[in-house]
Amino acid sequence: MAVAFHPLNVTEIERDTSLSILVTLECPNTELGFEHGQYLTFRREIDGVEIRRSYSICSPVDGALRVGIKRVDGGAFSTWATSALRVGDTVEAMGPMGRFTHQLDPPTARLYTLVAGGSGITPIYSIAATILDSEPNSVVTLLQVDKATSSIMLLDDIEDLRNRYLDRFRVWRQLTREPQALDLLDGRPSVQSFLAGVERGLFPATPDHVFLCGPEGLIETIIDAHTRLGLQPDQIHTERFTSAQGGRAPRRVRGPVDDSIEPIATGQVTLDGRTSTFSVMPVDTVLDAIQRSRPEVPFACQAGVCSTCRARVTEGEVKMAATYGLLPGEASAGFILTCQATPTSGTVSVDFDV
Repeated sequence: MAVAFHPLNVTEIERDTSLSILVTLECPNTELGFEHGQYLTFRREIDGVEIRRSYSICSPVDGALRVGIKRVDGGAFSTWATSALRVGDTVEAMGPMGRFTHQLDPPTARLYTLVAGGSGITPIYSIAATILDSEPNSVVTLLQVDKATSSIMLLDDIEDLRNRYLDRFRVWRQLTREPQALDLLDGRPSVQSFLAGVERGLFPATPDHVFLCGPEGLIETIIDAHTRLGLQPDQIHTERFTSAQGGRAPRRVRGPVDDSIEPIATGQVTLDGRTSTFSVMPVDTVLDAIQRSRPEVPFACQAGVCSTCRARVTEGEVKMAATYGLLPGEASAGFILTCQATPTSGTVSVDFDV
């Protein structure tokens, strides 16, 4: 389905680190409820190109709508936001989205392991704060991986949370450029160092749920460790950064194409109850092709991570460059990320309404 953008008023901006800010927002037209671990997708035109970027909500579910934005090298949106955004400005964003969350169970005593790399702490903080408030018998252990103390996002928020839940919230930090008191927390995490931490009681050996957010290498390391501990895939929840998410302005999606160029496939798209045709040119993804006939098609990261552009193939076949945004079993059920899909058959039909 097409996704509406909402005007959001900036009510507070807090300098978090030298490269990051925390932005509190208010929607004047409607109440934007959210679940722990979800994100907002913003859009802004920069140098004539529409930029869409997703930033995680870093508040407990009963808190204010707040996101953390870290400036990245060459990042069009993050550079603008961290240097030019002001209180009183209005920004546009889709409603909260994302499946990096789970069903809370207040009466149950659960064990959680949370691992955050860099700015991955933003959804992890929301998850930790919500669990600790909503599940009074659960215990949460956080491993926060970063370069140095000065670059840690949400440091004060994490410490406030630890002081509030001293008996149920344990925090360990692994800083790659600062020595730590424990040797196993020096340098980058490895499967061996994490399992050594389990043996020494830093991390639970049998957590009920594991939430991981950060770069691919860190995610794969911690998944490997927990697989060796016997956890099942449905207990491990991930949200990844990928090298495709550099933040630079994307190329324009083309309008009319040169009639001399032959399409490699044709297709149909069903969106909001209406079916339209499209042609896939040699350099297109399925999303690129659909945008020419249905510019309102939902999308965000264009890196295969967020699942905003998820649809089901109802005819034909495609191949995907990345599938991070799909849950286990969705690919076999016919779901694709249109930003990562290219046709391998002469015709392809996709449905966003299922």
